[in-house]
Order: sequence, then structure tokens, then C-alpha cells
Amino acid sequence: MKLKQKRSRERRDRIVAAATRLFGRRGISQTSLTEVARLAGVPLPSLYDYFKDKQDLVAAVPEENYLALYQQLTVGAQGEETSRHQLRRIFIGNLEYIRANPDWGRVFFLEIWPSAAVGESRIRRAVDRYALRYVELIRDAIGSGDYAKGLDPYLAMSLLMGGMCQLTAVWLLYRRPYDLVQRGTEMFDLLETSFLRPNSSPRSGEVLPHTRFRAKLEGRGGDGGVMRRRRRA
Repeated sequence: MKLKQKRSRERRDRIVAAATRLFGRRGISQTSLTEVARLAGVPLPSLYDYFKDKQDLVAAVPEENYLALYQQLTVGAQGEETSRHQLRRIFIGNLEYIRANPDWGRVFFLEIWPSAAVGESRIRRAVDRYALRYVELIRDAIGSGDYAKGLDPYLAMSLLMGGMCQLTAVWLLYRRPYDLVQRGTEMFDLLETSFLRPNSSPRSGEVLPHTRFRAKLEGRGGDGGVMRRRRRA
């Protein structure tokens, strides 16, 4: 990449990073392009060299973050990894990305996902690309015999993504009352038990997820006791 192109890309990345931070902390409607330009360290006219208007910039935030996430998870792929293990790694990797980038989490799960903006074609394409990767891996796991033959890949994907949305929204709204990655891992393992073909065994050395959840509900660990204490307060 030529130096001029590299600088242009870096400037665009700074604008998107500034927008992600401000949209996440103040809300999309409460953030102006002037404020984004100021935080990115670029003149406001220069911002319009990259984005035609605010909606264009809003759409770029999930586009760029999902691209970064997708590239990060692709780099982490193992050659001998099964589809089942890839699915688990991608699910947990998404939560790790959100934990490391909570502003992105707030923008997407609290601002974009609950609004009509999620139907915007560029945003929808970014989400669809990620969701369809789940579908592909679930189909492969069905084909290999790890998952039940009658499992609907789209329903399984919806369960995983819906669970992720709920966990993340609560984590953000209640100021991170639990370890997002740990809870997400437990959720994945719990949901995945319903995907397995009959008589399938859990991973070697794995504690069954319903056992972990029961322990939490009975107050022997995790944040189950935290939520009860919150209600008593």
C-alpha cells in the first residue's frame, strides 16, 4: 500500500474509532459529526471525504467492527479444528471482542440492534456474513455426526445469537455484573447440549453446563448470589 493510501486508511480508521467511542458513550442521536471529527483529530471537511453523512458513518461502525472481528477469528483458526470447536471458538471470541471493546458493544447491542438502523443494507450484510458462518459450521457439525441430524441450523444460530444479545445487553445495562466471557461460555455449552446427537458425550474433562448453572442458582459460585443481593438491597 502506498504511503498516501496508508495515511488515508489510518485517518478513516481514526474516524470510525472516534465514532464508535462517542456513539457508545453518548448515544448516536446525541453525537454530532463535529464532535467525531474533533476526537479523531481531523478537520470536519475531511470527514466528509470519507463519509457522505452521519448515517453513512453509523453504518460503517458495525461494518468495520465485524470485519475486524471476522479477521481476528479467522487468524485464530486451527488446521485440525472441528466445525463444532470452531463454532464455540467464534462465539466466545465475539464475547472477548465485546469485553475488550465495550463501546462497540454499546453501539451495536443498545443503539443499533434495537432500532430500525439494523435493517440498513450495509449493516444487515455485516450481520448476515457473521450469522451465516454460524449456519455453515452447524451444518458441517450435523454432517460429521456431532450434531443431531434433524437440527435446524438457522434455529440453532438464532438461539446462539439471541443468547449473546441478551447476555451482552444485561452486561452493559447493569454495568458488567458478571464475567461476560465466562457466562457466555457457560451459555454456549448449555445451548449446545440441545444440538448434540443422541448419546453424544461432552468434551473430554468438561463439566456439564447444567451442573454449573445449578451451582450458581444455589449460590455456590458466580453471580447468582450477586443478583439475589441486588434484589434484597
